[in-house]
Amino acid sequence: MKTYRVEEMAGDMVVSHRAVKAETPLEAVRKVTGRDVQARRDERSWVRVADENNRAVFKYAFK
Repeated sequence: MKTYRVEEMAGDMVVSHRAVKAETPLEAVRKVTGRDVQARRDERSWVRVADENNRAVFKYAFK
């Protein structure tokens, strides 16, 4: 399992953050928020997931 940093965002501002171990970035979001998400487009409330080992960032929005 990898460690991901999951940040709930309001626009460009971090509202909350947490590190979590998960198999995928999507699983990390679900563990932290308990909600279903989809790929982010231009939503104001969204979730940023960082895999710092691979320097990858994933962006999701709540359904």
